[in-house]
Amino acid sequence: MTPSRPIYEQGVRLGDTQGKYVQFENGRFQTDDNETIEKLQKLPNFGVDFWKVSDEPAKPQEPQANQESDLGSLTKQELIELAKSKNIEVDEGLTKVEIIARLKTQ
Repeated sequence: MTPSRPIYEQGVRLGDTQGKYVQFENGRFQTDDNETIEKLQKLPNFGVDFWKVSDEPAKPQEPQANQESDLGSLTKQELIELAKSKNIEVDEGLTKVEIIARLKTQ
């Protein structure tokens, strides 16, 4: 956030000042430091190369209608959520094939 700067004395470079940097790991950087957050949001590549993630938990996405016709492409968790949204009883112990069968019969 603050680049290191060279230190000169009588025209001779003695070294650099300590900079402050943020390190993204696996595409993520987490901080509670409001000053750092504000500096990141003021950068020209904010919203292009990186974004602020909301503090609210993500809502599970509803499978789209075109996905319903191809139930095999959905994950087991997506199939369970789809079944629950249609009031079809399923439990975590069922296999993906069993869940698909219940979805198709009801």
